[in-house]
Amino acid sequence: MTRREALRVGSLSGAALLLDVAWSGQVAAAPAASFRPNAWLRVGADGSVAITVGKSELGQGVRTSLPMLVAEELEVDLAAVDLVQAVPGPEFKRLRTGGSGSVYGSYAALRKAGAAAREMLVSAAAAQWGVDTSGCRAINASVIHGATGRRLSYAALADAASKLPVPDNPRVKDAKDLLLVGRPTRRLDGPRIVTGRAVYGLDTRVPGMRQAVVARPPVLGGSVVRWDATRARAVPGVRDVVQVPSGIAVVADDTWAALQGRDALDVTWNDGPHAGFDSVAFRRRLAEAAQGPGRLSRREGAGLA
Repeated sequence: MTRREALRVGSLSGAALLLDVAWSGQVAAAPAASFRPNAWLRVGADGSVAITVGKSELGQGVRTSLPMLVAEELEVDLAAVDLVQAVPGPEFKRLRTGGSGSVYGSYAALRKAGAAAREMLVSAAAAQWGVDTSGCRAINASVIHGATGRRLSYAALADAASKLPVPDNPRVKDAKDLLLVGRPTRRLDGPRIVTGRAVYGLDTRVPGMRQAVVARPPVLGGSVVRWDATRARAVPGVRDVVQVPSGIAVVADDTWAALQGRDALDVTWNDGPHAGFDSVAFRRRLAEAAQGPGRLSRREGAGLA
């Protein structure tokens, strides 16, 4: 799929402006008649601004860097933004994170999302005042009319803005005018992480949920010859023991019981084709090879002999 950036808006119940952005590999929601959690940007009638993060937090700070892109163009305080984590569903079918592509892959689309919302809010204010948009500017979640000093908050403009068409090519800010992007910024989720309040995938719990641990071959490429789960099944909390392609899985009420059950398994392994592999000897061969002459694998560029 070629990269495309589509900006769409839907009129929301509760007088809210919902802006939806689609980029490569993701399916955007259709215009909605009510608030839907798959939106990238939501401005509520109460003045709240919610930004949906479509990437997983893996230590790279996307729950700050991606909202920064929207907040920069929307002219809102980053600290006042509510973060919404996108979850798999009809509108988010391919929530991939990897290849160091979270920011560069989302950069243009999210900035345009914020810029489009800003232009719509400015247009709504200008229409209410009966003035040209060129005399209005957005600042700190409000629109100001320069000549008269009149001001309207985003909260007051959300309903009117949601009824306007989305700009085809919203203008993003010039580099010299950037206030957030490119500057050191405290992570929005930092306090929750360092105080242990952050919720991770491993923390997910659903009714009737079980934990599983897999006993795997001690050598890569090995396989199960035979196994006996009698002692493992006797461990309190163990619910079942089954063979899976990668080994023997112990299913239990909690992780500790699953680990104890795995350790109680009696498994005979076939070490397979790598049974004779010796890590120490392999490391020694690598060190010896590094001392010898190298082999040219590629020659490129002018002036090389």
